[in-house]
Amino acid sequence: MSTAERERRGEPDVYEIVWMSGHVETVLAHQVSYPGGLPAFLGAPEGKPRIRMHAEIDGRWKPTLDALEEDIRTIRLVTDAEPLPGGAS
Repeated sequence: MSTAERERRGEPDVYEIVWMSGHVETVLAHQVSYPGGLPAFLGAPEGKPRIRMHAEIDGRWKPTLDALEEDIRTIRLVTDAEPLPGGAS
């Protein structure tokens, strides 16, 4: 991946995941795949729907979340105006 591609993509977005258990987690992602985005005839895996997130970290694409849709209560994009937990910016 070229430097120009990385610069164009920018930093990964920050998402707040609230699990059905009530646990809250922050996940970084450049790409989010939701269930139903790829029909089965194009190779979508069968079974229960999953949410998948990926981000480029240290120059490599890495999965940052792969979870059953039914285990997640909400997914929210955290905006730049909000402070992150622990005072991170």
